[in-house]
Amino acid sequence: MAMIYTQIRAFDAVAREGSFSRAAEMLGVTQPALTIQVKALEERYGVKLLLRQGRSVQLTELGARLFQMSRRLAGLEEQIRETLAASQDLEQGQLRLAVDGPHIVMGIFARFLARHPGVGLSVALGNSRFVRQELLDRRADIAILPGVEGHPQIHAAPLWHHRGVVIVARHHPWAERTAIDLAELDGQPMVGREEGSMTQRRVDEALAKAGATARLVLELGSREALCEAVGAGLGIGIVWELEAHGAPRLVTIPIAGDGIHSTDYVACLKSEWMRRSIKAFFQVALSLPGAGSDIAALRAAM
Repeated sequence: MAMIYTQIRAFDAVAREGSFSRAAEMLGVTQPALTIQVKALEERYGVKLLLRQGRSVQLTELGARLFQMSRRLAGLEEQIRETLAASQDLEQGQLRLAVDGPHIVMGIFARFLARHPGVGLSVALGNSRFVRQELLDRRADIAILPGVEGHPQIHAAPLWHHRGVVIVARHHPWAERTAIDLAELDGQPMVGREEGSMTQRRVDEALAKAGATARLVLELGSREALCEAVGAGLGIGIVWELEAHGAPRLVTIPIAGDGIHSTDYVACLKSEWMRRSIKAFFQVALSLPGAGSDIAALRAAM
């Protein structure tokens, strides 16, 4: 029993990291030893769990199913450890986070680490689709992202509310405007986000409601790249108010009428909610001044 547990733990690490070398480093073992463990598991049951492709690996269909179970096993192991240590302060451990942007979350990280300095944080950045999948695949313990309210597998609490704004370069003809109606963007050259971005989804929905069809000239994979492109005069952009704050080459213009809105949530899987470290992170995040409020109020509170 101990042997198969060691083999499954080795498989889980490789599947999570997508690489034998990174998994070996994470577990503190040699790569050959890790390879032997995974190979022994495959040979024991006559199955193929991983497809080696150079230095990376991909899961087979069976491997993907096993990975879902091994992730649950790892979560249960962590819950057991935290239960046994319940009489002690939260002094050690590791939390994996996935977030759809660095804005504001660094303040949460700073407060959490100041309160729990022995707990390490590792953070993956990506768009909303990536972050949600990281959480559902149990590659992340906690996620911060929009659009997860009401999901049957996810426990989520609202962190802050965003308002969308139009951004243009300082030399743009609209730079002196005090407000922009979304209908005015019809046919205008725009810079947008990639497929899978919740921001772009909200923008597309709002433009369609206003009867506007933007002329997308450039699609980019990050908000930072979008702001740079707009600042270079490549087109008009729409971002959340905080994301354009302090950018010297940009002019921020409010959107008239109902505008565009979104809410970010701190989230975990419902099956993981009993973990002390996750509850501690939620407590810190939701105690941030202005949490649950409009992003402008949060920024003012900081």
